[in-house]
Amino acid sequence: MFTNSKDILFLVISFCVLWVTFFLCWMFYYLMRLLRNANEIIEEFRVRLQTLMEAVNYIRGKVEHVSNLMTLITDGAGGLAQKIIAKKAHDWLDDSSEKINKTAKDAVAKAVEETAKKMKKATKAIKK
Repeated sequence: MFTNSKDILFLVISFCVLWVTFFLCWMFYYLMRLLRNANEIIEEFRVRLQTLMEAVNYIRGKVEHVSNLMTLITDGAGGLAQKIIAKKAHDWLDDSSEKINKTAKDAVAKAVEETAKKMKKATKAIKK
């Protein structure tokens, strides 16, 4: 069967090539499984990230809607408060001006009375 050492060497080399081939096939098989699992993980991550982005966009839309409503409410309340304050100030000024007008009329009447008295005295003094 084996005639010389060269035949034994070829037999050993063929077994080594066979084992290396088997090892490379086994390594490629596990490498492909590893890559497939990595691809599945990445795909699952993409799906979850997409779901998360949709949830964030939904919440962002709701917050913007509530913010717009709050802006409208505060603007309306501010305008209402401004109108109430303006009305109260207008009413107060009307009441105050009526009091001032009455006081001014009384003061003018008193001044006219005093002036009339002084004029009577002056005319009496002139007649004498």
